[in-house]
Amino acid sequence: MVTVHGRGRAGVATGNSHRPPLRHNKDYALLIAGGAVSSLGSQMSSLAFPLITLATTHSPFAVGLVTGAATMALVLIGLPAGALVDRWNRRWTMIAAAALGAIAYGSVAAAAFAHRVTVPHLMIAAACGGVANSFYGPAEQVAVRSVVRTRDIPRAAMNNEVRSAAAGLAGPPIGGFLFGIARGLPMVADVVTYLVAILTASRVRTALPGPGTKQREALLPAIRSGLTFLFGNNLLRAITLLSMFLNFFGTGLVVSVTITMQQRGTDATWIGAVSSAMAVSMLVASFLSGRLLRHLSVGVLMLLTPIIGAVAFAGMAFVHAPPVLMVLMACATFLLAPCNAAVISVLTSTTPAEKLGRVMSADNVLSLVLTSLAPATMGFLIGGIGGREAMLIFAVLLVVSGLLVLAFPRLMRLSAVARATA
Repeated sequence: MVTVHGRGRAGVATGNSHRPPLRHNKDYALLIAGGAVSSLGSQMSSLAFPLITLATTHSPFAVGLVTGAATMALVLIGLPAGALVDRWNRRWTMIAAAALGAIAYGSVAAAAFAHRVTVPHLMIAAACGGVANSFYGPAEQVAVRSVVRTRDIPRAAMNNEVRSAAAGLAGPPIGGFLFGIARGLPMVADVVTYLVAILTASRVRTALPGPGTKQREALLPAIRSGLTFLFGNNLLRAITLLSMFLNFFGTGLVVSVTITMQQRGTDATWIGAVSSAMAVSMLVASFLSGRLLRHLSVGVLMLLTPIIGAVAFAGMAFVHAPPVLMVLMACATFLLAPCNAAVISVLTSTTPAEKLGRVMSADNVLSLVLTSLAPATMGFLIGGIGGREAMLIFAVLLVVSGLLVLAFPRLMRLSAVARATA
């Protein structure tokens, strides 16, 4: 419900059996390690940006401006970034994107230590971080596709969920601890993670070139071809549209828990503990994704995830005790990681390698546009009709979104593992 997407076609190259399995694949280990460290840094800075902004300006509006700058950059640059990733050398794209992030966040660290932080500077740095992520993420996915065997795509998707969940659990506390020592310290740490990502990408031995000059499409036609492929494929279209709705209602419900706990005067420590329960649940589920993907189809996961989540969130609308809220939050988000892994596995193995960057970016932008509206929508509803009523409305709509999967029998029969190994 936080990210039920990340995409992919059946004509995957099968002549890759010479590639080593994941446990012996050094190139894959470098990519996954660089991405894991980078994810940790992103989680630290996602907390540090609002903290630095609020400490400097004491203005929640300024926090919104800085956070919105990063989101706006992701939306505006996402589609062209994906098309450019499909044209450029993926190794140098990852290196350049990480370098941009390091420079931007390094400038914030320097300004924080010099007590010269300004909102325009923070907005520009946050936007640069969004641009860096727009290029690095798709380039890394295409690179992973290039270095692993087709049969290993599901396991690679599961590993990605593990690292994301681990970063989500460890990043904010580390970022908060470093901020307590010095305001610019979390940004320094994030610069270090970007440098690690540069190092790991530079040491990948597999060639990661873009297409030849004669094979390149012009930018606008390339963007259009990515969207056309995404919506022209019945499987991708169904998964993309369903994921958009699941992400919107799921994100709104997660936000609603924080808002309602704040309104009840719950201690901030307990609010953080409930959020941590979600991260722990997703991390545990990530390790179980292999078994779940072997026994549950993609459609069944996309059906059970919102239904179980909706029941748990509906329970949270009537519960005030933080320990019980932690248990319900863990239940609500438990199937997220396996569901994400299933979708990513299928869609990565479904999209031709030469279109993967632009298709992934198109999907991410479409999801982000709708999902970014969820917090404001939920906040408006809570202010208008109350927290419990708003949560129940979103829970019902989340169930309806999940039931829509039943309209796609192919998804209900589709195995992520069998799809990748076929």
